Amino acid sequence: MSHYALRGQIIAYCNSLRALLDDFPTIRDTFFMVGQRQEKKGLRNSNEGLKNDPRSFQPRPRRLLSADGKVFLNLWFIPHPSEVLVMFKTLPEKVAFRALKLTLQLIAPLHDIVAYLFSFAKLGNCPAWFEFPLSPNPLRGDWGGTEGIGSELQELQKMIDSLQSPQDPTLVSQVLLLQREVMFLQFDAAVRYLIRRTFLAAGNASAYRSVTDGMYHGLPSLSNSPVKSIFASQLSLPQPLDPQSLQAFVLFPWRAFLEDGGLFPVTSSSPDTLEYHMQLCLCGLSGPDLKVAHGELAGMQLLKEDVLLSNYPVITEGLPEQQATPDKNTQPDLSRVPGLRSQFQSSPKASKLLGGPCDAVMSLALLRSFLVLWKQLEVLKEHWGRLKLQVQDINSPSLHKQFSELYGTDILYPSMKAIARRMGKEDEFEEILITSQSILPPKGASEIEIKTQQLQKLLENLEIHMIQEVLRKVNREITLVVSEKSKEQHTLPTDLWKHQVMEENFSIIRPQIVENFVQRLLENYQDDGLEVTFRKDHLEACLLSLGCDVMARERSNFESYSMCYEHILEHVRQKLCQKEKELDIIRRGQSPPEDKAGQVAELSHNMIMEITALRARLTDLEEENLNLKKQIRKEVQEEYEALVRALFVTCLHIKEKLDENQLNLIQKVCELIGEVRTEGIDNMKSLKKKWGSARPDEEMKENPAKQEQLQALEQDNCSLAALVRKLRSLGHWRLVVQQAHFRGQLSRAEKEAVQTKKEGLNIKLMAEREVVLFRQQLLALRQALARAHADNVKMCRRQENQAQLLQELEHRVTQEALHRQQLGLMKASSMEKLLKDVEQKEQHLQLLTEDAKRASKLGQLQQKKIQRELRQVRSRLARERSVKLDAFQWVEELQSQLIDAEQSSTQRNSPGGLISQAHYSLSSASTSSRHTQQHLLKTQLMGSKITRIQRPKTVPIKHKRTDHIFLPNVADTVQLPAFQVQTAPSRTPFRPDW
Repeated sequence: MSHYALRGQIIAYCNSLRALLDDFPTIRDTFFMVGQRQEKKGLRNSNEGLKNDPRSFQPRPRRLLSADGKVFLNLWFIPHPSEVLVMFKTLPEKVAFRALKLTLQLIAPLHDIVAYLFSFAKLGNCPAWFEFPLSPNPLRGDWGGTEGIGSELQELQKMIDSLQSPQDPTLVSQVLLLQREVMFLQFDAAVRYLIRRTFLAAGNASAYRSVTDGMYHGLPSLSNSPVKSIFASQLSLPQPLDPQSLQAFVLFPWRAFLEDGGLFPVTSSSPDTLEYHMQLCLCGLSGPDLKVAHGELAGMQLLKEDVLLSNYPVITEGLPEQQATPDKNTQPDLSRVPGLRSQFQSSPKASKLLGGPCDAVMSLALLRSFLVLWKQLEVLKEHWGRLKLQVQDINSPSLHKQFSELYGTDILYPSMKAIARRMGKEDEFEEILITSQSILPPKGASEIEIKTQQLQKLLENLEIHMIQEVLRKVNREITLVVSEKSKEQHTLPTDLWKHQVMEENFSIIRPQIVENFVQRLLENYQDDGLEVTFRKDHLEACLLSLGCDVMARERSNFESYSMCYEHILEHVRQKLCQKEKELDIIRRGQSPPEDKAGQVAELSHNMIMEITALRARLTDLEEENLNLKKQIRKEVQEEYEALVRALFVTCLHIKEKLDENQLNLIQKVCELIGEVRTEGIDNMKSLKKKWGSARPDEEMKENPAKQEQLQALEQDNCSLAALVRKLRSLGHWRLVVQQAHFRGQLSRAEKEAVQTKKEGLNIKLMAEREVVLFRQQLLALRQALARAHADNVKMCRRQENQAQLLQELEHRVTQEALHRQQLGLMKASSMEKLLKDVEQKEQHLQLLTEDAKRASKLGQLQQKKIQRELRQVRSRLARERSVKLDAFQWVEELQSQLIDAEQSSTQRNSPGGLISQAHYSLSSASTSSRHTQQHLLKTQLMGSKITRIQRPKTVPIKHKRTDHIFLPNVADTVQLPAFQVQTAPSRTPFRPDW
């Protein structure tokens, strides 16, 4: 599996876990830490964040693993998809792959554990949840609720803290995987055996059937049973191999993947379907039945505690350095939880075992082995009960009562007595049995010991039963062979060939064609010791007689089979005529309820078809209505656009007229002002002449000339302003025309798109209808073909039976005498043939051994060549990767130098500019000297083998682009050496178990 596949699975599980926690915001805010986009990690989010500081409170690091992927930090941190995409990118390939694999092994079981806890808390509202899925309070307190989920998550964290090395990610992933398997096995055993057995013992057959029906659909998805792909029918795995074994993955990787890759492999599937399958097992139960199921699930938790307590010395014997008594502070505080209300509230003793001196891994492994042992016992018990009662399934209270009595007397009592004898309490066990009249286990016996003893007793009984069946079959076969040999008639051994289903007893005459041919052939021959010679005409005559005998036998078979077919067809015709008469009589009378049921079914089918057609028509009409609304809106918009354009044109015309009127008005006002001014000047002149003014009249002479120039300039300005307004109006007009043209084109394109979409939808609907019709026709043809095939098989069987009955008498009379005469000759000839065949097989075997040796040598040579090429390719890839990493480092340092140079250039004007400039010069000098030393060292190491390796375009650039900055070409200035980087080999073989 590649890095991309691992990252994709991690992102899928993280998104699913986020979606689960969104339904429980209290749990999310209390226990989990959700990552953010582009979150920056500091020193506190590394290994240093785990150091205890009694002077301050330190939150957990916001990382699942450390930067090198070797230290486990925080289980409750859910990384963001953007963080997953860049996770462990700077590490080497093998180290990054191992870190991603560990991350997936931590996230996947955590997701399943959280989903199981949430789903179990919702099981109490199974009927209400399916009727009202949007209820505001879907959890009930007696099934745990939020408090139960929180206590279970606290127990999980305490279990991880109690490990010998809680920062080892491999050990933590192992604990999480074991915890997930124990949870799933616990629920499976409770639903499959305890709850169903309780309902049967109480006589509640309806609840038993409901749980059984839901179990067959819900429990397989919770187990690790392989789910075969639909594409695995043509590429099946060889029979001895297991799809989940390492040998199958090595020999047939693609076939093993198809056998265990799900129904549709290589497709993204939603991993959070656990709640649906768990509710499917109990969704058909009523309120009282659901309480009974809850009691059995709570009893499973008590049973787990008993197993841990009874096997406490076995768990702790492997930990001699931790034999001290456990601390009381490690017990969980369950004072807030009111009693044992669900499977989440465990007793202090069990928590003491899981969080105390015993190893959590060994405890969980013990629980898993116990649950697997229990499932094996229940499977064998059901098989033994079916054999004893001679039934297909024990699904009624009466059968369950009989089975319980038989099991108690044949299996349970001997097992408990053997345990009591081993413990030295046989007398006490007998006394308890006499006083209580019930079979109870001896005091002090563990659950594992009890179930192991029962399993051993069941295996012994089943082995005895199998041996007896084999002996019966062998004796029956021997009896048939002896009876066939003792027959004096010349018939075929049909009793040995018959299946157990056949009940007819008939005999067929043994054909003597070969015996007759040998007898005729040996009538005229010459024996020379090692050779036997025949005359040509004698051999041709014998072959001719052999051909005649074969044709005569074929003719008799044809006649007998044709007569049998005729009789069978006549019998079938008579039955058909009788049935047709009965049907006519029934049709004339009152129709039976079966016909009414058929009519009702046909009418309901027709109504369903009409309803579906009406729904399709309704959707079509709704789509047409929407399209018409859009079309009407577009037409109105187009009309309004035309009106707006006309209004705009009229506004332009009005504006032009207003501008013209304004210019005319300004001109008239200027003319009036000029006339008034000239009149005033004339009046002033007359007044000056009248009163005798001494000033010269030069200014009065100059003013009219200036006024005339100013008036001319004003007229030019007005004409230019009018021209500018006309140009602006013309530009607006052109813009409006172009917009109208473009709107028309857009509307036409939209109409064409809508039309093509309609045509596409019509074609798609027609194609779907044709597909449905073709499927219906194909189904009808297949059903008809199956019926015809079944009828054909029945007819063939009847024909064979009739033919055997017709040929029985003739075959017995003619073949017995010839068989006795030719028996000796057949034995001699068969021995000679056997000797010849043995010689030929020995020669053939020698040739085959020589060919096999040559093929093995060629295969070894070819394998060596392939291994050598693989080593060369790996070394070349390692060299290329090392060169790329060096190039990336050089580019980063060049960018840092450029950034420092920019900062120094910006800071020169400041008071500390000289200091930053000096610092930049020193840093650039140190980096340049360091790079020159590295370059000289690499060139001395490689010598003349330095090659330039260009970076491929598919490698993503991890640095920002710098605009307006010219970077030097690294490939031209520095020749990067290509040398092989040796990495430490991995100690653990890669096996994709997810």
